[in-house]
Amino acid sequence: MTILRAALAVAFGGLAAAAFGPVFGGPLPPAVTVTVAVAAACALLALRLPRPGGIALAGAAAVVVAACVTAGAGPDVLSGPWRLLSGAVPAEPAGPGLAAAAIVAGWSTLGAGLLAAAGRNPLLPLLPPLLCLTAALGLGASAGSPHGWYAPCATLLIGGLLIAGRPRTQGIAVKLGGLGRPLRVLGAGAAAGLAVLATVTVAPLAPGAGSREPADLRALVAAPVQPRSGVSPLQQFLALRDGTRVLRLTGTASRPGAALRMATLTVFDGTYWSMHGGFRRAGTVLPAGPTGGAPVTLHVDVAAGELDWLPSAGRPARIDVPGLGVDEATGDLAVPAGEQPPRGYSAVSHLPDAAIDRVLAATPAPAPHPLVPALPPAIATFVAATLGETPPGSDQLLVLYRRIAESREFSYDQAQDVDGGHGYYQIQRLLQTHRGTSEQYASAYAVMAWSLGFDARVVMGFRPEYQGESFTVTGRDVDAWVEVRFDQLGWVTIDPSPRTNPIGTRADAVKAGAQGTRPDNPLAEPDSAGAAADPRTDTGDEPGAGSPSGAGRSLLRYSLIGFVVLAALTCAGPVARIIRRTRRRQSPSPRRAVLGAWWETVDRLRDAGVRTGPARTTGDVVRAAGPLPPLVALAGLVDRAAYAPEEPPAATADAAWTAADEIRRSTRAGLRPGRRFLAWLRW
Repeated sequence: MTILRAALAVAFGGLAAAAFGPVFGGPLPPAVTVTVAVAAACALLALRLPRPGGIALAGAAAVVVAACVTAGAGPDVLSGPWRLLSGAVPAEPAGPGLAAAAIVAGWSTLGAGLLAAAGRNPLLPLLPPLLCLTAALGLGASAGSPHGWYAPCATLLIGGLLIAGRPRTQGIAVKLGGLGRPLRVLGAGAAAGLAVLATVTVAPLAPGAGSREPADLRALVAAPVQPRSGVSPLQQFLALRDGTRVLRLTGTASRPGAALRMATLTVFDGTYWSMHGGFRRAGTVLPAGPTGGAPVTLHVDVAAGELDWLPSAGRPARIDVPGLGVDEATGDLAVPAGEQPPRGYSAVSHLPDAAIDRVLAATPAPAPHPLVPALPPAIATFVAATLGETPPGSDQLLVLYRRIAESREFSYDQAQDVDGGHGYYQIQRLLQTHRGTSEQYASAYAVMAWSLGFDARVVMGFRPEYQGESFTVTGRDVDAWVEVRFDQLGWVTIDPSPRTNPIGTRADAVKAGAQGTRPDNPLAEPDSAGAAADPRTDTGDEPGAGSPSGAGRSLLRYSLIGFVVLAALTCAGPVARIIRRTRRRQSPSPRRAVLGAWWETVDRLRDAGVRTGPARTTGDVVRAAGPLPPLVALAGLVDRAAYAPEEPPAATADAAWTAADEIRRSTRAGLRPGRRFLAWLRW
């Protein structure tokens, strides 16, 4: 039975380690698998050795060596926990972060096996794997969830460990004989049933339940990456447009005509649009968005200038430049402060489809909070006059779009000298003059949609000139558009600039049609956009992008609740012991108080390994425990109190408990740390 318990414990440790798979973007990395195998071998080997303490220390060291060698971490392994907590998910499947995860998985597997072999409490071997599982699910809360078979396997292993656990006392087995094993099974079943009942009761209140955010351990650490150029790149719009800031990009895209998104602006203060600023260090595999779509491969070379933000043809999924800052909610890539930007890179992005009929049939998602500061009266009046009696929903967005972008009431300013800015002042000027750049049109449409209660944001990027799959980008191609979130579709691009009604000229103005079709603006009429069929959305994500699926949140929630329940059951023993000791000591009968001191002493001697039982006399216990003067004195007080015809005086009870306290302190001081911990857990 000992071998079975140890095997089940190390199997549960390996299963807990498998939860690290989503943290590293796929199947469990080989480094974790090898390290867990080393830990399992050491735990099972300890069963055959007379002194398991030595193999425990050797196994712990072997786990560290195996993790560092297979993950390629070296002496930098101490920085692994910080890299995992401060980095983006999925994490790079190599280096100190992977080594740290492998060590946690290995130590939890080793500890589970050793506790199963040596401990009497069947719940104790569950604690290390549950701690490992909690850490893995917490780190991977925004990356997805393990496979559907994971939870049933974990339940079976936990149930097997509870059933295979040894009884907590010898007395029950002796008294009940052959009934001991069935009662043990029933007890394990009762404990499992209690855990299930508690899970069902508390689950609705747990993190990740309903609209609650999942419990992400990385939320304990602020995103550490500061972008190289601040968090409001839209302020550079005019400098790029007029050539004050020189930039020239060349490259190829597997989907010609696609716009290149660069920065997503989600915060508006009445004067500026800015980014939320939650950037984490990324590897080459980037956080996934909620929607799929056809992959688009982009190759970019920087011919002139420098990039603070890396453009991509949609939401990037992979990039060949590691160490960038990534906003997990939007997918934006920023060059960290103090680092040199790349002179070229390749990225793979995803562009999902959303035709106009799907957009109009979908429901716009509500804004996370009201627009603050609210629209000035002039802008609010324009919105009210435009919408009239239009019912709330997608129709309002379409009516607003058609008045601004297609009614020819507004003009797209292509003059050499234009006004910059995108705050309320510039939007009111736009409504007065009826001319502006994409910077003002995007900001105006976004705040109007937000004021209607819809979740909207501004995107800054470029619309390149394409020659086949090749493109060229200069500062004149800088652009801005809007994304509105829909419940069924995610973020959908809406370009409110009236490009078919240009006004003004400049030497480097983009000629009509030079930027190809506009496949990322589904609300545009086909004839006005010059687009072939196949309108598409730009990529984005649902609120809480990359958050785990419902199954993932449920798994994390149930695992955390199960851990809490098991921890409560484990701590029930010490609490019950304290209550029992207090009741024995405060008994109103001095005789029962003396006997209570003896029973308490017998329990503590049993913790120290002394063979005691209900059938042993005080003399038997004294002989089994050895010559302990306080025990001899206590035995005499017990014999006199038990057999005297009258109640002993209260002083006798005080003396008995004084001796019991001295015995408890001396036996506790002589216990090894491991046995002392097991004694603390025992009922």
